[in-house]
Amino acid sequence: MMEPGQTAIHKQSVMVVEDCEPDIDALVACLSGNYRVRVATDGAGALKCIREDVPDIVLLDILMPGMDGFEVCRQIKADPDLQDVLIIFVTSLTEAVDETKGLEMGAVDYITKPFNFAVIRAKVKTHLELALARKELAYQNRILKENIELREQVEQIYRHDLKTPIQVVLGAAQILMHSDPLHKPTWQNIVQEQMNACYTMVDILNRTMVLYKMEQDTCPVHMTKVDIMPVFDRISVAFDRRMAKRQIRLNISINEDPADAGRPFMILCDELLFYIMINNLFSNALEASPDGGIIAIRIIGPKQGNIKIEIENQGLIPEPIRDKFFDKFVTYGKAQGTGIGTYSAMLTARLHGGSINFSLSEQTGTTTISVCLPQ
Repeated sequence: MMEPGQTAIHKQSVMVVEDCEPDIDALVACLSGNYRVRVATDGAGALKCIREDVPDIVLLDILMPGMDGFEVCRQIKADPDLQDVLIIFVTSLTEAVDETKGLEMGAVDYITKPFNFAVIRAKVKTHLELALARKELAYQNRILKENIELREQVEQIYRHDLKTPIQVVLGAAQILMHSDPLHKPTWQNIVQEQMNACYTMVDILNRTMVLYKMEQDTCPVHMTKVDIMPVFDRISVAFDRRMAKRQIRLNISINEDPADAGRPFMILCDELLFYIMINNLFSNALEASPDGGIIAIRIIGPKQGNIKIEIENQGLIPEPIRDKFFDKFVTYGKAQGTGIGTYSAMLTARLHGGSINFSLSEQTGTTTISVCLPQ
């Protein structure tokens, strides 16, 4: 099928389903100058050919031995992958055919024998152009919807994600401007708060831009050997206040042993993309965790050429979103949730040639997100 924006009709394909050889020759001669024409001589053969190479339009004889045209039409319209195929029924003026039945089944028109070639070409051209216009309109509507969602997403990022670090920077600046001279440790702490807030804002903007580029297939991937332990340290510092406020603890292990401070762990990845992925997944785990809970990060491998990173939190993914957990804008029960964290993580894992999935334990009441990256 043609994509929106492709307007060259000669690239479109027509399937002629007809059991009469002279009629086949006539239709092929009528249409082959402008379209790619294929032929099937019975209903079963037509369905096989259509499923192998979906045409844009089918000229379908009604009366054929074995499976008639109505049954072929019914099976085409019952197949989700073929529902958009246009069908024009071919019938004879001498045949008593219920045209309403065919239109109700999803056909767009009829042509009659003996053939009027000018009428056939006009009907085929018109219906293909109308279908293309409908696809273009649907495409534009989808882009409009995505733009509205993107605007809402940006507004959400400002209201929720950027507002807090901006307030930190402004508040610290006001303290420095209006307070009497401060002891060095005090102003150092204030400046550090400002720096952390700025890092947070940069991270937010990076995540937003990288997500856009990943969706457009324009995101560069720079694979290098990276010590990922500082990534977890940076994330731990960024979320430290939120974890402390809710008394949530973080445990990090490497191959079942507690991670040692300062001990490197090297993997092959794009450092920025890896950081954004883990940041999103950790933020999601933190939001889903109950107060006083534990978040466990387990680094496993390398095994069989892969590194696995598991992030486990207490609390189960709500049942209504389990089958679409990694889809865009999917969130549940989070007043401030954007629904793009796990979606972005999924895109990042795929960019690395890896995979991401989740598992639930009803027994322990936990959710585990597993990221597998090839090494």
